[in-house]
Amino acid sequence: MTIKCLIIDDEILAQEVIEKYISSLPSLDLIKKCDDAKEAADFLLHNSVDLMFLDIKMPDLTGIDFLKTLKNPPKVIITTAYPEYALEGYEHSVIDYLVKPISYERFLKAVSKVPFKNEENIISEKEPGEDFIFIKESGVIHKILFSDIRYIEGCGNFIKLVAGDKELVYLETMKNLEKKLPENQFIRVHKSYIVSIWKIELIEGNRITIDKKIIPVSKHYRINLDKVISKYNI
Repeated sequence: MTIKCLIIDDEILAQEVIEKYISSLPSLDLIKKCDDAKEAADFLLHNSVDLMFLDIKMPDLTGIDFLKTLKNPPKVIITTAYPEYALEGYEHSVIDYLVKPISYERFLKAVSKVPFKNEENIISEKEPGEDFIFIKESGVIHKILFSDIRYIEGCGNFIKLVAGDKELVYLETMKNLEKKLPENQFIRVHKSYIVSIWKIELIEGNRITIDKKIIPVSKHYRINLDKVISKYNI
């Protein structure tokens, strides 16, 4: 199941940035871009939308005033260059408030707050003897060998899995994915990171290095890492 998105912004460049971010996630589907609130209102009369990316400063009708006119508005993420309007936006139960220029990392954090129905991106369950997993991203099914996975980074309800020369971003939680990985090959070292034990190159204090990527080790998960170090210590 995808989240149907609507962009409402009078700045073309701002529309293009959000459109690019949306297109990178298979769970999001951009169905319309509107230059102003009137165009958006006409579209919503005949179409259903799950999530709106709504600018505040627009001609004729502001984003907040437009939001007040909707009886049953979809979920809303405010996108604006004016942070002083954040409080008023939250009074209307918006999901998040993004200040331009919007980074991809901040975009992911905002979208991860949107309720969704997980569409089973991870297809295969882990069985004894298996050494791979199938993952679906943007309608394409990738076969990923456990031995190729370097690390997994979580951002809310999204996962970035780094394996070989691939970086897959898809809808999944760290908790669900952790259950599907072999315990003797992977270790949770942080609420946002799972790493391959075999890919660890350096451990320095509370930091792990894998292919020049510095990964933090939180106090809560440090005991897991210490057990691995102890097991393989010479």
